[in-house]
Amino acid sequence: MKKSLLILLLFILTGGYLRSQSLTLYNGEEAMNNGDTLLVLGELSSDLFYEVVAHVKVKNNTDRSVSVLVHRITHDTIPGSVNQFCWVQCFAPWVDVAPTAFEIPPFEMAPEETFSGHYLPQGKLGTSILEYTFYIESNPTDSVSFVAKFKVTPSSVNDWKENIRFGNAYPNPATAKVNFDFDLSAIRGTAKIKISNLLGQTLIEKNIEQRFGSMSIPVDQLREGVYFYSLVIEDQIVSSKKLVIKK
Repeated sequence: MKKSLLILLLFILTGGYLRSQSLTLYNGEEAMNNGDTLLVLGELSSDLFYEVVAHVKVKNNTDRSVSVLVHRITHDTIPGSVNQFCWVQCFAPWVDVAPTAFEIPPFEMAPEETFSGHYLPQGKLGTSILEYTFYIESNPTDSVSFVAKFKVTPSSVNDWKENIRFGNAYPNPATAKVNFDFDLSAIRGTAKIKISNLLGQTLIEKNIEQRFGSMSIPVDQLREGVYFYSLVIEDQIVSSKKLVIKK
């Protein structure tokens, strides 16, 4: 019985040790959980040097100095955009692993400027997803990470209009169905078409899953009359025009 209790106690203590992390990430003064997602917002700019930057701080939770490295993992990026990261010094966009470790003293926090993730949208709208893993140089499995979502949105509805193509509904007047041609290749985000009545009440709403092509929406359940069809991107109405239904 005593032996069983001793084994159980060792299991609990060992499990607690394995679950502990040598490193913790901080967003400002707030500790982050391992694998947390950080949303970093930016606005569309024609300046090719415009960048959106993610900052986190790294804390050493141990009673010894540790040398820490960073590994960037690319999950999904907007074509034409550029990104890079800095770990003490800044590296070229094609570098995924910091070549030099940074030593963090026992129970200390690395200075805020030690790490930064830089995203240059290059005039492109949408969201790019990158992950940064911080790990002990002598034990790469002892690590902590976060996901950065760099989201670039238009500063005005006109910016959306300049980067997309949304054709007029046809046929218009319509009886059974209405068609739409579009090219939303320049954006990454939610897009949908909605049809509403003159009071602004949404009667039909359909998500646009593809970025380029055509879509047909049945309208045979609508009564004869005047309606509006709208293109909605990221919950913003980008275009709204009149639709006539005839029976």
